[in-house]
Amino acid sequence: MTMLPQLSTLQQIKTDDEITTYLSVFQDIGNADFVLWLMKNPETGSFQIDSTLGVNPPTGKYPQLLAWGWNQNQPEIVENSLQLGELGRWIQQPVYNLINLPVFHQDEVLGFIQIANFKDLPQKRTQENLARLLGHYLITHQQLMESNRWAGRLQQLLEFIGSISSSLDPDQILRMLLEQVSLLLDTEASSLYLIDDTSGEAILHLSSRTDHRLVENYRVPQGKGLIQHVIASGESLVVNDAQKDKRHFNGVDVLSNFQTRSVLAVALVSNRIELGRQRGSTSSRNIGGLEILNKMNGGFTKMDVTLAEIFANQAATILQTAQIYNQMDDLMIQLLTSLMHAVDAKDPYTRDHSRCVSEYAAAVGLEMGLPAEEINQLRLGGLLHDVGKIGVPDEILKKMDTLTRDEFQEIYRHPQIGYKIVEKVSFHSKDVLKAIIEHHERLDGSGYPLGLQGNEISMIGRIMAVADSFHAMISDRPYRLALSHDKAFEELSFNPGVYYDERCVQALKNAYIKGKIVTNQL
Repeated sequence: MTMLPQLSTLQQIKTDDEITTYLSVFQDIGNADFVLWLMKNPETGSFQIDSTLGVNPPTGKYPQLLAWGWNQNQPEIVENSLQLGELGRWIQQPVYNLINLPVFHQDEVLGFIQIANFKDLPQKRTQENLARLLGHYLITHQQLMESNRWAGRLQQLLEFIGSISSSLDPDQILRMLLEQVSLLLDTEASSLYLIDDTSGEAILHLSSRTDHRLVENYRVPQGKGLIQHVIASGESLVVNDAQKDKRHFNGVDVLSNFQTRSVLAVALVSNRIELGRQRGSTSSRNIGGLEILNKMNGGFTKMDVTLAEIFANQAATILQTAQIYNQMDDLMIQLLTSLMHAVDAKDPYTRDHSRCVSEYAAAVGLEMGLPAEEINQLRLGGLLHDVGKIGVPDEILKKMDTLTRDEFQEIYRHPQIGYKIVEKVSFHSKDVLKAIIEHHERLDGSGYPLGLQGNEISMIGRIMAVADSFHAMISDRPYRLALSHDKAFEELSFNPGVYYDERCVQALKNAYIKGKIVTNQL
């Protein structure tokens, strides 16, 4: 007789192999010709062939006519010749007798074991015990599969958490978040809407689908659509048949050639910090909503709703943090600009120099395709590159006559002075410090203060050198009038690769031609 494996080993073998082992036991105890395992579809209540032993039935659904009269509470012997004949015709093999054995988990029928053409009638207790064991195994396996699925989701979440630390762009983080929502909830798409406070429209801000990028910024009118309902009510909503729901608004579907079948929608709630007299208190408001579309298998579950609400909370936090960060960033830029105006004012010939160098350097970085964070470092570095001049005596900076050697040495110290001033400030990157200390370095080693050569000079230092020199060339100086733009570009390109990086010079030219660099010259 075939022996059943221990329950502890069930998790280590394939389900099909294990079901076959159970069918072998049922075939042995009944000395039967063949055995069928019919799995119940929990949504439709119908039965379908899942596994067989001793017979190869045709493809297609099990004849539901045969299931009508079954007793789903206890084993029964089918004696109706019409039913036996119908089953025989379907499997193309004579059927003389049949035992229908329901397989339970608690009070729920999972399916039926059918023992056909048996020679020995198994004891009822033996049948029921084996069926109970099979039911326990099936549920255990299902729980194991569910556990593995959630373990996989957890792994994906951990990978996602690790990946967001590599980006400071809130939209990039939110797009990754939407992709994770679709993967974890097994859906076709996820979309994030933000409310327009002026019009009340819900704006499709981001979508997980690349083919939906064209409809981003689409506006859903106030009072229309499932997303507007969720934003207005603040309550999560599950609609498993969107086409039959009168609240469904198909504007995005029409434009993107997409059919929404099912929707899970949750609100984005932002906890706004109140300042002024109510400083420190918070008030919440709905700023948008998250729509998760077209569940791939079955309908949305309570766990899906929980996960969606978690992701919506994270999305709202990202948006709120980005807003605060941008406000603080703007404030910092304003403070630094004011500071550098004061520094530039020490020298009547460098008025507004730092702001211009900042803009030129950022334009060069953009033209070179550098990441957003590096562009930000260029912008900050440009503002601060001459901050060390605050330590150079005014009589030297404002001197109209030729400087002495010692006075030149004082001027040459300003990158180091600036480095010392800024080095203890907690900027996100050290690139700002490189912009300050390296903006007068030259590729051939003839620059100052460190005499760096070639690859010893960072990219931000090379860009800053080009931006700083260009603005100096097109500005009036005590010893010469401003050069024309063409003459300045000619100077920068003279002896390519000796003083300035050719790529940076060319990027500066390209940005200027495209109108991305604006100067005060007529």
